[in-house]
Amino acid sequence: MNDLRIKAAVKIQLAWRNFSVCNSHRNEYTAATQIQCCFRGWLLRRSFVQKKQAVINIQSHFRGWLLRKSFVKKKQTVRKIQCAFRGWLLRNLVKKQQAAIKLQSAFRGWSLRRSFVKKQQAAIKIQSDFRGLKCQRNFQIYKIASKSAIVIQSHLRGWIARKAVCRLRHQIVVIQVRCSPQFLLYICWGLLIFNHCRGWLTRRDLLLQRKAVIKIQNAFQCVKCWKAFQCYRYAAIDIQRFVRGHITRNRLLGTSSLRSASPNGCTLQASRGCFPSFQLKMLLTSVLKLQRWWRGVLFLNSRTKSAIIIQSHIRGWIARREATRERHRVVVIQSYWKGYLARKESRGQLVDLRLRVQKSATSVDDGMRIINRLLAALSDLLSMKSVSGILHTCATLDMATAHSQICCEKLVAAGAINTLLKLIRSVSRSIPDQEVLKHALSTLRNLSHYPHLAEVLIDTRGSVETILWEFLRNKEEGYFLASELLKKICSNQKGVEALRNLPALLKRLHNLTEDLSRKANNEKRNIRGQAGRENTERRLKEAMELLKLTKKG
Repeated sequence: MNDLRIKAAVKIQLAWRNFSVCNSHRNEYTAATQIQCCFRGWLLRRSFVQKKQAVINIQSHFRGWLLRKSFVKKKQTVRKIQCAFRGWLLRNLVKKQQAAIKLQSAFRGWSLRRSFVKKQQAAIKIQSDFRGLKCQRNFQIYKIASKSAIVIQSHLRGWIARKAVCRLRHQIVVIQVRCSPQFLLYICWGLLIFNHCRGWLTRRDLLLQRKAVIKIQNAFQCVKCWKAFQCYRYAAIDIQRFVRGHITRNRLLGTSSLRSASPNGCTLQASRGCFPSFQLKMLLTSVLKLQRWWRGVLFLNSRTKSAIIIQSHIRGWIARREATRERHRVVVIQSYWKGYLARKESRGQLVDLRLRVQKSATSVDDGMRIINRLLAALSDLLSMKSVSGILHTCATLDMATAHSQICCEKLVAAGAINTLLKLIRSVSRSIPDQEVLKHALSTLRNLSHYPHLAEVLIDTRGSVETILWEFLRNKEEGYFLASELLKKICSNQKGVEALRNLPALLKRLHNLTEDLSRKANNEKRNIRGQAGRENTERRLKEAMELLKLTKKG
């Protein structure tokens, strides 16, 4: 049975090979296209799986962070509640101990209030008497002024009346001369009636004014008597209250006291605190019950208020947590939807770009590749005369070494380290040369990211000395680039030993650290130099870290 299966498999393989040989020329392009499509699809699926796994890891870490954050908040809340409860217990103990103090303070306050009320009543009485005297004086002045006005008015009216009488007399004389006796009689009767009517009206007005004055005086005297009565009444009530309190205290404290006769016939009263009466016990029991009830009411109110505050905080925390979860879900959904739309829109552009890259890759030669161009630029770097060309080449090397390990290895193999070190030693303090120095140090820093290339950098003659010298003399951005490069070198034991073999430069590093620390202390006192102080503190931090690395290794 196995022999038959083997023969059948051999026959099928021979037939398939013949068929593939016959159709190889026709389907070669189609097969290559399918293989490329399958390979690209596999690459896309693998990148999608990796991205999905990364998103899941990020979500898990973020959820763990949220849970830890909520746990810390809950822990802080519980601690606050415990602190509040312990403080409440201590306050209750203090309140129990301070009950006697409160009673004493209440009694002293009552005595002070009583003395204050007495003083206030005396001041009110003095003020009322002073106001009454002032009103009486003003009334006398008004009375004199009104009397003077009445006298002046009476004299003026008398003069006016006499003037009118003289005028009438003159008219009467004229009429008597010109008129009959009967007409004169009528005129006399009319004048007599007019005088009687005017006198009656004057007497009526005087009676009305007299009655009004009498009513005003009665009202003023009633108010004054009522105030005096109220003062006497309040004084009598205070006296009665004090007497009743005195009698009650004597009845509570002195009913059970013992009295003993002295040899001289006098009676001596025993101490009142030794034999308390039944009424005093009842009073103290009532006071204690009232105090206990009031403390219970206060405790219930504080506990209710505390529970309400805790509930409000917990509800707010739950609401904020739910809102955060909903917001996070919305953000995740929006991110997925935006990613889908972006992928959908860039799908055609990605296919077009891929085709263009494939087309250009088929027509490119080795001389146009970036690594070959970098090697050619590196070989011509020291022979360039233009600063702009050197700067452009250094920037290109910096960018290429930051993104490709292969470029770093090829450049190191082509002798880039020696070339860059020669370039660093040859630069001046001008601004373009400092830019070249910055890119050269950055390129060396990118090379030192890889351990095997960092060892090559350390083994290069004069490399550590050159970098440390640039670190000591540079004050711009090259200072921090050289610091990062030296930290990478110190991560290797060979680098630490190479630094320790330079005692003169290490001594200068100690001096630089002392100068920067002194300068930072001086700038702390100067409020205006904020930017300079930050730069000095940052440089001091880098120098101190480098010193620690050289000491500890």
